[in-house]
Amino acid sequence: MGLKEQLFSLESFFLLMCMCLVPTPTHTQFSDRHQNVSPAPSNTRQREVLEANGRVVVEWEINYDEKSITFDVTGETTGYLGFGLSPAGGMQGADIVIGGIANDGTSYFGDYHGEGDFAPRRDTSQDWRLISAFENTTHTFLRVTRLLDSCDHHDVPITNDTLSLIWALGREDDVSYHVGERGTVAVNLLDPPNPNVDISAFKSWEMTVDLVMPSEKSYAYWCTIYKGPDFGTKTHIVGFRPVLKGRLAVKHTHHFVIYKCTNPPGVDATKVFGPFADVRGDNCYTKEAMASRPSQMCSQVLYVWGAGGKDMFLPEHVGYPVGEEKNEYFMLEIHYDNPEQVSDAKFETGVEIFYADKLRKYDAALMTIGHTVVASLMIPPKQKDFQIVGHCSTGCTNLALPPEGMNIFNILMHTHLQGRKMRLRHFRNGTELPWVSNDDHYNFNYQKNRPLLEERKILRGDSLSFECHYDTSTRDKITTAGYSTRNEMCEAFIWYYPKLSLESCASFFPIEELYKKFGIKDVEWRVGLEGGSEPLIKKPDSMANKTFSQVVNENTNWTPEVVEDLQRLLVDSEHIAICAGKPPGSENEHQPPPPPPDLSLRILNGVVKGDVDLLLRDSLHKGHHQNQSWLPIQNWTNIIAHHNHAIWQKTSLILKDAERIENLGIVIQIETIAKSIPL
Repeated sequence: MGLKEQLFSLESFFLLMCMCLVPTPTHTQFSDRHQNVSPAPSNTRQREVLEANGRVVVEWEINYDEKSITFDVTGETTGYLGFGLSPAGGMQGADIVIGGIANDGTSYFGDYHGEGDFAPRRDTSQDWRLISAFENTTHTFLRVTRLLDSCDHHDVPITNDTLSLIWALGREDDVSYHVGERGTVAVNLLDPPNPNVDISAFKSWEMTVDLVMPSEKSYAYWCTIYKGPDFGTKTHIVGFRPVLKGRLAVKHTHHFVIYKCTNPPGVDATKVFGPFADVRGDNCYTKEAMASRPSQMCSQVLYVWGAGGKDMFLPEHVGYPVGEEKNEYFMLEIHYDNPEQVSDAKFETGVEIFYADKLRKYDAALMTIGHTVVASLMIPPKQKDFQIVGHCSTGCTNLALPPEGMNIFNILMHTHLQGRKMRLRHFRNGTELPWVSNDDHYNFNYQKNRPLLEERKILRGDSLSFECHYDTSTRDKITTAGYSTRNEMCEAFIWYYPKLSLESCASFFPIEELYKKFGIKDVEWRVGLEGGSEPLIKKPDSMANKTFSQVVNENTNWTPEVVEDLQRLLVDSEHIAICAGKPPGSENEHQPPPPPPDLSLRILNGVVKGDVDLLLRDSLHKGHHQNQSWLPIQNWTNIIAHHNHAIWQKTSLILKDAERIENLGIVIQIETIAKSIPL
């Protein structure tokens, strides 16, 4: 999501990569273990304001014993009140109820379905039931109930998927197609509610940016550094509230990420970050900004907010730890989405962060799972359902998790505009467990941090696969990974505890295999947003100075056979696995890196085994880690890494000081994993 997750310093992490094969799991009772209804929480009553001024409000409660749901809908009208469930937010395919109180004081009610932007049609099977209805001088109230799955093809099943609640207000009781008095709000009906919190019991501070949105391109990443409060002692962050002031802020803020900055040991953080703190900020990832600002030292992801997201408060037993160091600094990265390149849009965007004086039981943290943001994440045009997958390997969980494992309690699943479905799958000892989370109605404008109804335990040796499905049926050219919303991503941000030095567990299909497929002989990786996810072609001469996407678009006839071959290649073939963190219990596990040594170390794309083998052999020859399968190295600024994974600028490998590299305690490995799990 955030490019800071894509461009980060490996100085305090390792990249794990060793040879293994993900076994094919068995699938007994697949439908039972993958049912799309979550287990019952203790408290299910929730409330949503459907109209900005509070004119339409809905509350709902789930009865898991009866597998039913009850809605209390209140609308500011003395005419009819319409309410419904829609997979995509429109009338097409919507499941609708219409009711009210007639002039003679009797109630009327019906179960309808939408077939387009015209009056809905009454269902043959009336599966919604009216419990009660009343009207006063200004409002109409309906209490209605239905089974979660009525088995009526005109009704929308209520599952873990994102749905839109649609509403309409009639001026009269005559049920006709509404004009102007309607709306839609996306929700996850089965998600547990946020913890009931009294925010007056917490302290808070804000990090916001108020400026004219950059307009040089259709998007921008803007980074601003802030000095945090003087906590005085260890404190837990317990909640986040987005600050989006005005219509323009809502429209143009695609996402933002909060990072915690770490200064080198023995260096005063004020000297490193102070000169850049609480000032205007700058474009994050230009070559000039990366050379002149300490942004690369702000890599610990603290919070991710996506379009449509709401307040997030952590469960009562976990909190994100701060205050353990003097003079703490944080960085706010904002992704502005400006496809029309509006030049005079000024607004304020940011976050209010809540913290509690009383410590909670566990320290929590955030990590990323998915596919690296590199052009091997490629979707052909005119496809209704094309899949991309990223893996968190057994090698990473074996190395990075403690014996008791870790517990996932919240997830934000993320693609861009063409994403339609996502699921996070979980494997243990060759057997697939119930999915951690899934959404078959992904809504780009509703990217919510979703609490899990039951925490999921991940143990050493487990593996995870994050799958994303895309619809490019309206596009004439390929869609590749990148940082604009017109590009794509496939990643999940998961909250877990106990806090580890683990920020990413992901993979990517080696793009070199696609070079072979499309006749590319040599490439050049460029610095910055535009060039960071795909290379510029150097050879053959007929392709020179074109991007990877241009070459593929100009030289490919996307027949069904070609699409099927690419789909099989990207999903079923070997991936390069990336694990960014440090083994638990290792020396200085949670400490920031020391200042980088005076050496130049560059790795050719991170996947060219010859160069990596050279590095390994050179280190082993010098007697370093002869009995271990991983090598400590230093990630200096010459290494350009995206999303905690390996897309490094193509250049030569130079190893000047293996002893000093070893002393940094950083780990890099190569792991090839083969996907052999069922689709």
